[in-house]
Amino acid sequence: MMLNRILPIFTLGVLFWGCTGDNVAGGSSGDAGVVAVKDWEVAGVSQKGPFVTGSAVTVQELDGITLKQTGKSFKGSIKSDKGDFAIKDINLESQYAILEASGYYRDEITGKKSSGTVTLRALTDLSNRKTVNINLLTHLEYERVMYLVTEKKKSIAEAKEQAEKEVLATFGIEGDFAESEDLNIFESGDGNAALLAISVLMQSDVDVAGLTERMGKFSIALAEGGSWDDADAKTAIADWACDVDLKGTLANVRKNVEGWKYADSVPLFEKYVTDFWWDNYGLGVCNAKRENETKRNVNKLSKLYNEYFVCEKGRWVIPEEETAKSSSSKKGVSSSSVTPQSSSSSKGLEPVEGSSGKEKSSSSIASSSSSEAKSSSSYVNPFSSSSRPVTYDSIPELPKEVSFLERFFDEYRGYLEFEGSSQKDWFVVKKNTGVYSSNQDSLLAVLADTLALRGFAYKGKVACDSVNTVDTVYEDSAYVYERKLNGLVYKVSITKWWERNMFLGTHLYDLKIVILEDGAEEIPSVNRNSLRFETELPEEVRFLDGYGSNMQHGAWNDDSLTSVWTIGHDMSPSCKDVVGCDSLGRAEVEARADSIRQVFADNGFALVGEDSVPVYHNYRGIWGTQSADGLYHRTIYEKETEKAKYSVYTYGAVSARGDFTVWYICVLEFEVHVYYKSKPE
Repeated sequence: MMLNRILPIFTLGVLFWGCTGDNVAGGSSGDAGVVAVKDWEVAGVSQKGPFVTGSAVTVQELDGITLKQTGKSFKGSIKSDKGDFAIKDINLESQYAILEASGYYRDEITGKKSSGTVTLRALTDLSNRKTVNINLLTHLEYERVMYLVTEKKKSIAEAKEQAEKEVLATFGIEGDFAESEDLNIFESGDGNAALLAISVLMQSDVDVAGLTERMGKFSIALAEGGSWDDADAKTAIADWACDVDLKGTLANVRKNVEGWKYADSVPLFEKYVTDFWWDNYGLGVCNAKRENETKRNVNKLSKLYNEYFVCEKGRWVIPEEETAKSSSSKKGVSSSSVTPQSSSSSKGLEPVEGSSGKEKSSSSIASSSSSEAKSSSSYVNPFSSSSRPVTYDSIPELPKEVSFLERFFDEYRGYLEFEGSSQKDWFVVKKNTGVYSSNQDSLLAVLADTLALRGFAYKGKVACDSVNTVDTVYEDSAYVYERKLNGLVYKVSITKWWERNMFLGTHLYDLKIVILEDGAEEIPSVNRNSLRFETELPEEVRFLDGYGSNMQHGAWNDDSLTSVWTIGHDMSPSCKDVVGCDSLGRAEVEARADSIRQVFADNGFALVGEDSVPVYHNYRGIWGTQSADGLYHRTIYEKETEKAKYSVYTYGAVSARGDFTVWYICVLEFEVHVYYKSKPE
């Protein structure tokens, strides 16, 4: 009888013990459980920027099982403008506590005391620490940690580790950093740099009230979802970060923090700030391999949507006129095209899409469709392919197995590496073979013999995959030689081509050098579906065929779905002197201009701008004029359909012809810009 009475009591006790263990903050019953904290002292720093002297700090006791506040607290205050505090004689029934700081802080962006107060929290385990820093990272992770512990039954340590990584990931930051309550913006190290960067980014474009709202929304979103997906807020932060980075005012943050004289070394936070807006805009990293590469901002919410950026010396910048000029320099030309530009001598034209102007949203092509002409000093249309970084200094040297080829070319044109593959491609050009094809063949015969001596076997012909198509004529095929050595395959493809000039032209050749693992399938360096291989004007502008004698597909970009065509037209008989030709040509231009305006109108184009410019930039270079006033007359027409937006620039002027005997002729050039809304069939 006694045994029957004892068993139920014993069983009840076991069940109670088991349930209590499962609900202890810190996870399963195998954890250490609740530990009292006696006569404890906690010190640290409280930082958004650093809280100012006199700001309140409290230690609030949490129930060791439920993590609810018990109402028991210990108060202290910030001792100096460094944000440091120390609270003594702390006695808690549980080691789990909230440290909370509330007050004014020094703003890293302005360098001054904040206009309002904020409250930051840190959830911590005091059983093994007497130093706890309160900062934006501890605050942003707080609600997430509470959720993971109370709802997902994770230990405090596991929850804090996960939450910290999730907060960092929201800002595109990865790394094995110290715990959040150990980080300090006044100390060096990547973790401290990440903390300062997040503090700067969250403040960015808002005041104290806006920061408080932003922190609240962040915490709510992160708590259950593990991420912050507020695209509007993140874009606003990215736009701010881009602005201060490009203007150079981001450096003021470092000056402000250094000026407070509490840091021996301000951490290198700038890299995380720049990485954030680069990632938000879809630009990616800017490094030596991508030097001179041009990319478009693809974030449609951004003020700088569709703006072009160029990778220069480790930074993405908006290309200015000098940048565009240098893109066609001797050390490397983009494989998709060069950068046409124009410099205006009068008011009347807004920048078209891809403008280098410092205006933000006004650089969109849509803004140029206004019937009222506005002021602009230049426009730029970058069309550098995102897949071909081409600065000579950034291209690695050829491996010794193929270094003998260096005497067979004059210039590096490009270099490619492929994600997920060890394949590497070099693109080079031989520019000086002379004006006769026999010279070209003689040089290539020597190259072929040299390849044979080096163990390369001729493998036949493949479709031409050379890196240039501007103002040139290529053979349809490339001649391929191959050698296998030490588990690698070395391929050399030769493409013959001819460059136009006034008389005979010049014969040249390109080499493509490929190295890949034996047995691996070669990844094509050319996309045959690229806009590069368009052969006809789009239907909406095909009526211009009848007004030109020399049409060229001069530029393209597959990322932005943009194509540029040029059409040349000689309008008058040649003259022996510029004065006579100018008067005759001007009359011809004016008469032709009236008729062309009607042709554009009949085809649905609207006149959106008209002015004069001293030079004409296109994919072939910069062209001057022999007109009496030294100017090209420029007119812009536009049309938009469901398929694309079309902008046509017309340039009329007197031009010189001939090398030995010079004559003059009135010319009209059409430059057609096509901005596709989706990839054309």
